[in-house]
Amino acid sequence: MSEPNFVLPPNRFRWLVSKNPAGTGRLDALLRKQFPGLSRRNLQELFSNHCVLLNDRPAAKGDRVSPGDALEVTLPGPLNPFPIPESAPPLKIYYQDSSLLILEKPGRLPVHPLNPFEKGTLANVLVSQWPQVIGTGNKPLEPGLVHRLDTGTSGLMAIALTQPAWIRLKKDLSAGNWRKTYLALAEGIIREPILLNHSLSHDPKNKRKMKVIQSEQEPHRGRILTAETRIKPLKTYQAHTLVEAHLITGVTHQIRVHLAFQSHPIAGDSLYGSTSGISLGLPEDRLFLHAGDLSLPHPISRKLITCSLPLPEDLEKALLTLEKESFSKKR
Repeated sequence: MSEPNFVLPPNRFRWLVSKNPAGTGRLDALLRKQFPGLSRRNLQELFSNHCVLLNDRPAAKGDRVSPGDALEVTLPGPLNPFPIPESAPPLKIYYQDSSLLILEKPGRLPVHPLNPFEKGTLANVLVSQWPQVIGTGNKPLEPGLVHRLDTGTSGLMAIALTQPAWIRLKKDLSAGNWRKTYLALAEGIIREPILLNHSLSHDPKNKRKMKVIQSEQEPHRGRILTAETRIKPLKTYQAHTLVEAHLITGVTHQIRVHLAFQSHPIAGDSLYGSTSGISLGLPEDRLFLHAGDLSLPHPISRKLITCSLPLPEDLEKALLTLEKESFSKKR
């Protein structure tokens, strides 16, 4: 498909503050109205990098502006109400019709940009190859995205191609009508199936992490979320276990946090305590976590759609490394 039609505004904006009282006040508040696609973090970066000039001098976010003041803002890239279209990397498609797309997200590929100038994410490819996703969903930088996979996780993702499909898919996901099964390589030996039912919340000491909450009195940031994961061991190695993880709920980092809490972090997941990723040949930001099976009702026909995806080559190589180690130690 061709890229969507869009007009890129100039990277440098210059204007005079209006005499209208609505155009006065704090500079950061004025810029948020002028550039609604920018987050507070984006604006802070503009001020820190001296990209905002007030009467030809670098401005601070708390500066006050008055009618007749000259403002100049230089953006680091195009500002669109959607991710910048980008054709690479090519994506493998497992299901597609006019409403629903199911594809493979490669490991190490972020799902969506964090600001309007970022490239190299799944969302950038989506708006390039399926421009109809633009405006689908409730966040401009996450077009068509019904759910997410962590950057280091590979596997199947469902994408809504229309707004009615997005709404229906979201409702089905929240109602537990999806079935998502992952393969993970856990450190340590797990011999029996286990049901992990530990509530999660954001770690107040590290904004990148989630943590298990055993008591509401424990320090945490944000809401406490119910989380339930079923773990089934498939094969044991010298110091690892290949497991199947079935999500009953869907909370950020759920499988990763639950396994780490059991002292079985996922191989390659250094954020939650793994130490074996490098020895298995995994890049620093690659987890041995793969969303291999996905079943869900079609948002329009309601027919059950089921897709399966085998382990990618990098994870197969990691298992081969473990096989070779086990064989050499048995000799």
